[in-house]
Amino acid sequence: MIRADQLSKVYGSTHALRGLSFEVGAGEIVGLVGKNGAGKSTALSILCGQLLPSGGDAFVDGCSVSRESLAVRRRIGFLPEVAPLYDEMTVSAYLRYLARLRGVPAGALSDRVRTVIARTGLAGREDAPLGTLSRGYRQRAGIAQAIVHDPPVVLLDEPMAGLDPVQIIQMRDLIAGLKPAHTVLFSTHILSEVTRICDRVIVIDRGLVRAAGSETALRAGVAGRQRLRLLVRGGRAAVETALGSVPGATVVLAPGSAADVWVAHVQLPEDAREQVSRAVVQAGLGLLELRAESDELERLMVELLDGRGSAAA
Repeated sequence: MIRADQLSKVYGSTHALRGLSFEVGAGEIVGLVGKNGAGKSTALSILCGQLLPSGGDAFVDGCSVSRESLAVRRRIGFLPEVAPLYDEMTVSAYLRYLARLRGVPAGALSDRVRTVIARTGLAGREDAPLGTLSRGYRQRAGIAQAIVHDPPVVLLDEPMAGLDPVQIIQMRDLIAGLKPAHTVLFSTHILSEVTRICDRVIVIDRGLVRAAGSETALRAGVAGRQRLRLLVRGGRAAVETALGSVPGATVVLAPGSAADVWVAHVQLPEDAREQVSRAVVQAGLGLLELRAESDELERLMVELLDGRGSAAA
């Protein structure tokens, strides 16, 4: 549904993109991840027709952004980092206005606006001026305008930037709900949210794809390891023996909140959550919690962008 083919973008002596190539399949949700200045916003601006590439080309639903710009624009919805809102307009008036601009038939206009308001959680705020909305609801209105004409492709530039933790969860659920009706490509710095909603991640650095794939594939490309955090009830020796029986496991124990509860940090050469949980249960221990270390993706991105890891497909 989206294909970037050797995209380059040059501003004077600055090379924002240096032969960027990637693909996004129909119905996928893909996260575009990278440091500031990596080229994420430039890539999205080219895909939505705001910029022309200096070299290469990109295609949306088979249409070239260089040669068929209007056809591309009809097939996309775009939310830039700052939502394009008219503060004096009400939510419903704004969405009706953009729906008309984007060719929604007059007979379907009211139903389409009602549907989009419901999907984006804006019900009850239809008559509120956009200028009175909180940051979270402004972002919802921004996504509503991006999908009001029911485009097959939705592009979102940093949709979670500036949101509080509750709003981030709500935005994550909203983006996840766009699948499978839309193919979604979004850029973000909120790495902890990426693998919760993305089918794949594309890591870019200095205008090039550094790695692409699922979190599991990326982790395998860096070093093929996984870090787990467990809460286990039982004797220390029994916990160490059970976890140590998993092939390749490196175990570090620390006391938990109760006398017989241990916090275990386990490093493994591959995804072995099933083996770890089975070892604990078969040893007659209490498995209270098992999860990936919360900063695993952050460490993974640092290693990839520092050039220590290899790309994964």
